[in-house]
Amino acid sequence: MALLCEEPTSDFANSNQSINSPFDQLPNKLLEEIIIALRNRGGLKQFLGILAVPHLETLYLSYLNSEDQSIALDNSMRCVNLKHLDTKNDEFFTSFIPKLSKLQVLDISYSDADDSSLEVIGTYCKDLRVLEFNACLDITDIGVKGLCDGATRNLRSGGDGLGLPKSLLKLRSKGTSITHAGNQIILENFHSLQVWNIATVQNLTEIHKEVFLNQKLEIPKYSLICLEIAPYVSYIPKALGFVLSLCPSVIRVEINSYEGLTDSDLLDLLSLKNLRNFKMSGDYPSNGNVTFGGGVTPILKAFGNSSLKELSLSKLSDVNILVITQLCPNLHSLVLSDCLSYSTAKLVKEWVKTEPTEPEVLKQLEKLRLFGSGIPREHLILLLSSPLLVEMRIIFCTTLNDDVLLKVAGIQTFSNLEELVVSTCRNVTEKGIDIFMNAQNPLKKIVLYSCDEISKSNVECWERQAKKNNWQLLIVYHE
Repeated sequence: MALLCEEPTSDFANSNQSINSPFDQLPNKLLEEIIIALRNRGGLKQFLGILAVPHLETLYLSYLNSEDQSIALDNSMRCVNLKHLDTKNDEFFTSFIPKLSKLQVLDISYSDADDSSLEVIGTYCKDLRVLEFNACLDITDIGVKGLCDGATRNLRSGGDGLGLPKSLLKLRSKGTSITHAGNQIILENFHSLQVWNIATVQNLTEIHKEVFLNQKLEIPKYSLICLEIAPYVSYIPKALGFVLSLCPSVIRVEINSYEGLTDSDLLDLLSLKNLRNFKMSGDYPSNGNVTFGGGVTPILKAFGNSSLKELSLSKLSDVNILVITQLCPNLHSLVLSDCLSYSTAKLVKEWVKTEPTEPEVLKQLEKLRLFGSGIPREHLILLLSSPLLVEMRIIFCTTLNDDVLLKVAGIQTFSNLEELVVSTCRNVTEKGIDIFMNAQNPLKKIVLYSCDEISKSNVECWERQAKKNNWQLLIVYHE
């Protein structure tokens, strides 16, 4: 009710828009909540005509079929202040998009959008921050040129705003007919682009092949902050270091293939000023050319005590959890998935300034995901003892049992835990899960899959306990 009583914004109150709907004076936040509720119930198309008020800022239409989207867009013509539009229908581009001068996020993925659609966007969307047109097969290099030419015309016409070349920060364009030549045009024109889902080491190396082969040539610089080594595409040795010289502002690195990669390649990451998110994974295990000790540990040493907040490691040998906790005390998220083996060796003295004392828990860790067996018991207890955990997922972990959970419960109370997932952990019983069934934690969801020692009757007992204590707790159970 408090939202219903809010005063309209001053901009809207002073506008000359006529009041055509009883919803015209509702606050934008409440309108969006109503639209989401109707959308989830499948009833939005019947009411969009009266909900599409001039001050509405966000509109998601992509879930509607083509015919319903046409009706919805027709009803939305009054929404001239839209900032976020998600639609698969490009029928109204020439009549609707030119009215949306304040648009900041546009998603037309999986639509019939073509080259002319991009030219319209470039011409009229001067403040766009995010543009997504994944899986639009009719978009080619011609569309990219039209996008750039339209943006240039927009800048020359004057007016307020940064202009698309400076405003565009995020682009998603997988599954189109754009070639490397078109991608190079994008890089050359959109200088502020930070996130692009085709910005892989392999693609950027191919686009700049001449510079890569002859590094005496001038190396261009880009603003990209996210970089990926893509799977299923051959990696050229030393390509990672070359691409990092093109993109010195990178703070997120995702390695999804180990093929052709070596510890020496990984050490090129040390040229970065900051690294906030580091993920290493592959369809197949590392063949030994990438190691935890020789490749990963130096990265953790360089960034673990400063910028590194998220770490994900998969299919590596000799992963040392103790090293991770000592070198990366500021982690917010840790994922260890299908690691081939774990090491219990202590950190070598040259890696630390002072003599290591007792292992310390990760005091800022909020998300912990552990997949696979072999995690040393004491190291598992150390990770589970992190006091700020909000989400915890443990899958196929033979080390996890009631004794481990009881030990952890003596260290912390899980006072921040909201989601717990335990799957295929066959040594956990009712006694272990009972630890989480108390009023001290804010648990909203427990998921239990294939835990042989936990029965449906156990779950029903916990559900009765939650109901009796008025806990807003959902328990999902599968035998």
